[in-house]
Amino acid sequence: MAEEQKLYIGIDLNDSYAMVSFATTTHQEPETVSSVAGSEIFQIPLAVCMAEASGQWVYGDEAIRFEKADMGKCEGHLLTRSLERDYTIIRDQTYEIRSLLAVFIKKILLLAGKLGPKIEIGKVVFTFRKLSVPLMEVMEYVFEQLPVPRKKITVMDYMKSFYYYALNQKDGLAIHDIAMYQYYGKSMVCWYLSRGKQSRPQLVQILETDCGYLTEDKDASFSEIIPKVFEKRIISSVYLVGEGFEGEWMKHSLRVLCQGRRAFLGKNLFSKGACYAAEILDGILPWNYAYMGENEMKFNISLKVRKDNEMAFHTLISAGENWYEAKGICEVILDGPGEIDFWIQMPNSREARIESLELTNLPSRPPKTTRLRIQAKPASDRSVKLTIRDLGLGEFFKASDKVWEYVMKVD
Repeated sequence: MAEEQKLYIGIDLNDSYAMVSFATTTHQEPETVSSVAGSEIFQIPLAVCMAEASGQWVYGDEAIRFEKADMGKCEGHLLTRSLERDYTIIRDQTYEIRSLLAVFIKKILLLAGKLGPKIEIGKVVFTFRKLSVPLMEVMEYVFEQLPVPRKKITVMDYMKSFYYYALNQKDGLAIHDIAMYQYYGKSMVCWYLSRGKQSRPQLVQILETDCGYLTEDKDASFSEIIPKVFEKRIISSVYLVGEGFEGEWMKHSLRVLCQGRRAFLGKNLFSKGACYAAEILDGILPWNYAYMGENEMKFNISLKVRKDNEMAFHTLISAGENWYEAKGICEVILDGPGEIDFWIQMPNSREARIESLELTNLPSRPPKTTRLRIQAKPASDRSVKLTIRDLGLGEFFKASDKVWEYVMKVD
């Protein structure tokens, strides 16, 4: 039987533009698409416009052209304005900007889908410069408007996209350590990726170095920065990202950069990294690495439960999950006094710490007649809020609707 075809999409989203890369089950190397047929311009301006004549939405460069031709009002900077809870009035109707952001994302999802026969979406990964609670609140609203189930959508930051991109490269580009310079015309930043090759999976670390501002002689300034970052390190490949690298100013610095290593200039690295992540998270590409960045949970929380007459651990939150998206929920029957033990374990340790939570003022009932719903939602990468609700047990023992809340933390 032929393998079922699925579509994998990576979307780099910032306030100025979006970039979309896609792959399929049979064509696993990500490709980046343009909203203009035959164009190599992959940046799609983050803008929409309602056409005056038809009332239809257009997006990207077309939205900008429509406004210039007085054919509609273009709304741009949709991400920042969504975070500011901005709104606009179009044809006497009020629109929240976050709803226009949803319109834009629907359009670019269709862009990837038009590239071939209609196939099921396996996974969509959005990548952002930095994740935050306000950003996730906006995006959760947007995700509700999309024709893709929430369980098929994941978010990550640029650093994790770099991790997925860099370690998927062939031809010796990932044999040793890997570096990436980001330069958007202001301060230059370097990310340095290394890994422990003796462990299974290989543990990956990414260090960030602020290289400061380049002088007026950018070529000479960059030439001086490179040896400081690369000192005594073996590096297979270097990636240059950002409009600051555009132009022909790199002369001597490029020769320094390429001494014993290969360098690449590209704008679509993050969308491609997100696309690789989509494939890996859906299990169609092998992956032998583990990365613990600032957005990943740093510990496991479990319950010890009896299931099918055997004792087992039920994990509520797993180390390595994105804390902005992670959540755990289960229902248990309490056997014993009004107390629940939670097992806290670090991913690199076999030892667990037990924290007992007393259910104060829980109604007195016989054993195994109290049903509890336990919800776990991270408040950060090192803390989890637990909410426990008394559900009683059917008609015999009515629910008291008492709720207990507790925050568990690790240092």
